[in-house]
Amino acid sequence: DVRQKRKEVKMCLNEKINEWKKYPNALGSESQAGVIVGELSAAIGEEIPDEVNAALKQLSLRGTMRDIAQAIQHNEEHEPMPDVPSFHDVVDSGAASCGISWAEALTVIAKYFDEQIPRLA
Repeated sequence: DVRQKRKEVKMCLNEKINEWKKYPNALGSESQAGVIVGELSAAIGEEIPDEVNAALKQLSLRGTMRDIAQAIQHNEEHEPMPDVPSFHDVVDSGAASCGISWAEALTVIAKYFDEQIPRLA
């Protein structure tokens, strides 16, 4: 039955949202948020709001910056280099110098999820 399948998809999506909200700063959470937002948009039949798209772009930038900084932090043997700042320091200071707030982007996405969860019931 189509209704039952749709209900199962919405329940699964609700679980994904709740799991993401437990660890929004975890490695890979940026792309996970993008996937969930896309699935949520499809489930409720609405376009993704501009502010949510902007927040996803910021988180995508964070993931890219983190990957670059982590690569710089290690030598060819993938051993940490003690004199190089941590990738967290590099990413956070880079974002701050550009006026980008990871916390603000996460808040926008979490708020969007909170507003849409009741629609999944």
